[in-house]
Amino acid sequence: MKRTFAICMVIASGLTVRGEDTQHADSEQAAFFENKVRPLLVDKCYECHSGDETEASLALDSRQGWQDGGDSGAAIVAGDPDKSLIMDAVRYTEERVMGMPPDSRLTDAELQILEQWIASGAYDPREATATTGKRKQFDLDERFETHWSWRPIADPEPPQLENDDWSRDDVDRFILARLREANLQPADDADPLVWLRRVSFDLVGLPPTLEQIRRINSDRSDEAKRQLVDEMLDSPRFGEKWARHWLDLVRYADTFGHEFDYPISNAFRYRDYLIDALNEDVPYDRLVREHLAGDLLKSPRPHPTQGYDQSVLGTGFWYLHESTHAPTDVLQNEADTFSNQIDVFGKTFLGLTIACARCHDHKFDAISTADYYAMQAMLESSCRQDIPLDPHGKRRALAEQMDAVRSEFAAYVNKTPKPTDDELGNAFAELAERHQGFNEERWNAYSSQATEMVDFCGCELPEGWTTTGIAFQSVDDSLRYALSAVPEGHRAGTIDSGVYGNTAHGTLRSPTFEITSPRIDIWMRGGPESTVRLIIDHYEMAKFSALLFAGTNREKGQVDTGGEFRWISLDGDLKKYIGHQAYLEFTDAGNGSIAVDQIWTSEHAPQSPPPSFVQKQSAEEAIAECKRKLAAGESDLLARQWIASQSSPDFAKRLSDLTGQWQRPPMALGMAAGTRQSSPIYIRGGHSNHGDLVEPRNLSAFGGQAGSRLDLANEIATLENPLTARVRVNRVWHHLFGRGIVTSLDDFGPQGTEPTHPLLLDYLATEFAEDGWSLKRLIRRLVLSRTYGQSVVGNAANDANQIAEADPTNALLHRMNLRRLDAEMIRDGILHSAGSLSEQMYGEPIPTHRTAFMTGRGARESGPLDGNGRRTIYQAVYRNFLNPLLVTFDMPNPFGPKGRRSQSNVPAQSLVMMNSPFVVDQSTRWAKRIESDPRPLREKIEEMAMKAHGQPLSDQSIDKMLEFVDSQTQARQGDRTAALADLAQSMWAMKRFFYLQ
Repeated sequence: MKRTFAICMVIASGLTVRGEDTQHADSEQAAFFENKVRPLLVDKCYECHSGDETEASLALDSRQGWQDGGDSGAAIVAGDPDKSLIMDAVRYTEERVMGMPPDSRLTDAELQILEQWIASGAYDPREATATTGKRKQFDLDERFETHWSWRPIADPEPPQLENDDWSRDDVDRFILARLREANLQPADDADPLVWLRRVSFDLVGLPPTLEQIRRINSDRSDEAKRQLVDEMLDSPRFGEKWARHWLDLVRYADTFGHEFDYPISNAFRYRDYLIDALNEDVPYDRLVREHLAGDLLKSPRPHPTQGYDQSVLGTGFWYLHESTHAPTDVLQNEADTFSNQIDVFGKTFLGLTIACARCHDHKFDAISTADYYAMQAMLESSCRQDIPLDPHGKRRALAEQMDAVRSEFAAYVNKTPKPTDDELGNAFAELAERHQGFNEERWNAYSSQATEMVDFCGCELPEGWTTTGIAFQSVDDSLRYALSAVPEGHRAGTIDSGVYGNTAHGTLRSPTFEITSPRIDIWMRGGPESTVRLIIDHYEMAKFSALLFAGTNREKGQVDTGGEFRWISLDGDLKKYIGHQAYLEFTDAGNGSIAVDQIWTSEHAPQSPPPSFVQKQSAEEAIAECKRKLAAGESDLLARQWIASQSSPDFAKRLSDLTGQWQRPPMALGMAAGTRQSSPIYIRGGHSNHGDLVEPRNLSAFGGQAGSRLDLANEIATLENPLTARVRVNRVWHHLFGRGIVTSLDDFGPQGTEPTHPLLLDYLATEFAEDGWSLKRLIRRLVLSRTYGQSVVGNAANDANQIAEADPTNALLHRMNLRRLDAEMIRDGILHSAGSLSEQMYGEPIPTHRTAFMTGRGARESGPLDGNGRRTIYQAVYRNFLNPLLVTFDMPNPFGPKGRRSQSNVPAQSLVMMNSPFVVDQSTRWAKRIESDPRPLREKIEEMAMKAHGQPLSDQSIDKMLEFVDSQTQARQGDRTAALADLAQSMWAMKRFFYLQ
């Protein structure tokens, strides 16, 4: 009987749908070729296998070159890496084939790129044969003027149609005008229950509730539909659903992938930020600015209930990329990371394949190589930051209260008598005792061959140094910060993270500099949670694995100096990176108590502490100098503070009480401004072959204005930019209608598709911007249109031959498109109908439940089978351990922007619905709830169908289901709960569940 049920489920779930068009598949392959394959060929192969003279007669700079092959025959067999001679060469496995490249082998990652490229068919958009002689000059103006997407957005008037009793909105008039041109009529309106299920999944990603179904059954008016739409738009579920579409674009994941799948700390804060922003209907132009430069906005947007700066969280998307630990070529790793970031930026916000200009001027679009490296310069001028948030401003308020106490103390000290010789002597004796070990000869030997990078002797941060969070403060010899006995106090002339106590989180960051010596020596104090890192070429992964980066990362216990100042040195592998760019980062994670005094670069380790003001003179001279300064009102040299603090315990207690109120802050991922950098153009994409320097600036086609990320954001987030609004409304149209007005959602260039309704696209873009860039208002308008409300069954008056000729793919929307639910909607729909769905929002991701097949390095502890009932958007996305149910239903791999998901129809989907432990578990839970309901079984089955399919069943269908339950109960030895669980599974496997009609 179990086998019979399995066959029933397979049949129930079957449906043939149109596969992806060739253009869409080619666009993905083109992106992979341009971003991965071409740079690899240029860097590793072109030197010997391009141009007029090639080694072994093998040319790899054209498609025809590798097809013809060299002296040994064709180099590549498309679709079969193992039969391709090029793979034999780069793998160094065949004695008959000379290993390539001859001087250094490809890395495992590079081998995988070639294998994947060849296995997928070796897509190659290059000319069939290599171009000889001088290429045609790149003409940006010509490309800019000739392609539709670069033209200014028009503001067209809606068509005025005669005898139009169908249109409800101007959107409908644009659609109807095109249909009439094609001699087609729109479809009839969908049944209200069909419309309700469609709009519910489209707006909130869940089935309609039973109460909503009853309402639409009792009132099918347009006003009733408007009320339902408004409720859904106001629901917090709206942000959860629409955030998932955006997360596909920014390749959201909670781990870095590669070999060990290390975590991306606090990535979930970006996800929560996005849900909040969509629920609040933050204007899209504002959202663009926050993503590109939220850390630079003069008026950041506060969280609606907790008050912390939300704008900076938008910048976290830059750092959701895959990352490699221990790259053998850190500059190549940096270049690949920049390429991914530029690709995500270009496709997400502009629908442009900017990354295709990495190795050469774009083959088709108005984007030059200089434009690409101008974007790279923007990224080189920025850096990753971990941001301590300040809910309700509590941390800032505590800091202000502590400053107020210190101000009172300062006034108190100014009224105290000047210290006597004995008191000064006692104070300096304490200080001198702390600074034992100074050896002038050894110090002179070290300092004569070393270079001082910085000495924090002033009361302001040196130029280029920046801080994140509230912890790090400059400490001079004023009274603003110190209020404790000198031996345990905060040393003057340092940058100190303990000024506000040991739980004030923060980061100190240096300007970018060139590494010139094999070691960096830092005279500092550190605590249990102190970290010192040298970030080389923006490489952030050394904190996970020190392989190839030994000595550049000092974690916690390695920096705990027990409250004393000591030398902390960065050395080891540092000598490999002389000539590279880097910056220093000091982090106090809440109990670090870091104080940095001096930083030196050198060839040899220091053998003595640096001299302090105590060692620079005798005790008598120091006391005399102190007395002179005190008499002149120039300084108190901490002695006066020390004396006053001994007789003012009230001040110290008040500060101690305030310090005890500090709590660890929630942390978030984001971007910060770094040292402004120019970027050299990498000739043919090779990072070792530099061309002209390029300043950070916008694309030439948009004016090429130099400036910061904020300038870039302001120039993009405007209707004057021809792409921003068009791209956004096109994505919304795609998610509501099943295809975009421009079907190549991520490519508005010449390699993409032309808009089916160009006037409608511009009309919507203009209306969108003029209506405050409101996503909710745009969506509301579209889902209430007659076009959206059409049936998936075409108008019977349309001639089949005319449809085949004029609109075979339904591009003109003569009917509504049949759409399959996304993977997340399937899982959430199962939880919803089973009564298991939790409405809890936000927070750390729920660990993925691991099956027996999900093994390998980096595997984490398995999470709960039902994900605690939370919506799929709150489930962890581990790059190396993706949820198999979601992957089966085409959840994209999070490695690059994905505006349009694949929609496959494969047997594995039916098998998952039969055998997935999650589906089986939820069917059992649903069955137990049904069994506990005292109502008649027929009534309960009717309700099951309404929950799963949003529509009532015919009496005949209910009779069959009752018979099924009876027969399954017998087969299950009288266990009706198990039989009802089988019925639940069959309902989820039906077309009515999977598809929006």
